Amino acid sequence: MNVALAPARTSTPRTNRLEARAGGLLGDCRRAFHSFAELDELAENLRILSLNAELAAGRAGDKGRAVRALTQYTRELVNRLAQIQAEMEALRGRTFAFSSTILLGLQHMSMFERAVDLVGGSGPGARVAERAFAAATERMVDTLDGMAAAVTELSRRAHAIEEVVSQSDSIATNIAIEAAAAGVHEKEFRTVADTMRHYVDDLRLMIEEASDAVRRAANRGEALRRLGLDCLDELKGFG
Repeated sequence: MNVALAPARTSTPRTNRLEARAGGLLGDCRRAFHSFAELDELAENLRILSLNAELAAGRAGDKGRAVRALTQYTRELVNRLAQIQAEMEALRGRTFAFSSTILLGLQHMSMFERAVDLVGGSGPGARVAERAFAAATERMVDTLDGMAAAVTELSRRAHAIEEVVSQSDSIATNIAIEAAAAGVHEKEFRTVADTMRHYVDDLRLMIEEASDAVRRAANRGEALRRLGLDCLDELKGFG
């Protein structure tokens, strides 16, 4: 990406706008990841519950056949949660790496933009400062593209957890239905259903706490990326 050099400026509005919005984006990302901090613990609780439920289904014989199938499906959901958790950890690392790069890039942009103002004029010094500022802006836009993509992935992972919550809730309901016809095993199966609903409620609360931060991060990420592109367009306009 080539950018024409701009004339000297008397302030740093671009860097200031980027810095203000980047701070909000990074804060939203931290809140979102914090909301999912107990995802692995909930997944493990569901896994243990499914194993205990399968043992109970085995003791119930024919009356536990449907429950056994439901618990096997529960383990598939647990495996899905474990996969999402691993993806979240990798995404967390990527996001924080982008965050560090953004903060460093903002420092460079601010320094080069101030240098342009201090040098002024159109001599060699001014052209060097302008060129450095333009290069720093290009690098920032590339980083913002990566950050916006990472936030989009975060939103997708949150949606995947919502799907697991919905499916787990359906399993709990079906186990409760089977419990009603399980005779002496009814109480045991109903306990499984109630416990699963408790974990589902915890997952749902996790999603609710994270959803606002994820949504805000996605909006801020895209707005920040557009702002970076606007900075480049302004630089081109001076060519």
